Amino acid sequence: MSDCLIKAFSGCACPPGECAEKPTTPAPVTFVSWRIQAIACLAFGFLAAIVSAAWMETQFKTRDLRNQEHVSWK
Repeated sequence: MSDCLIKAFSGCACPPGECAEKPTTPAPVTFVSWRIQAIACLAFGFLAAIVSAAWMETQFKTRDLRNQEHVSWK
């Protein structure tokens, strides 16, 4: 079977009766619906917002602790 496919796609002419079978069909293309795409996009965006907020909180906390001595009290 693989020889037949190789001959079919390489352009070589097969002798009569040797490669009469069809080549294998390609895998079917599946489309993801727009609803699933929208849900996945919103979920990814929500996750990215949570992660970035947590990262910014730690950054601000360390910056505030570093600059704590520079604050002037009236």
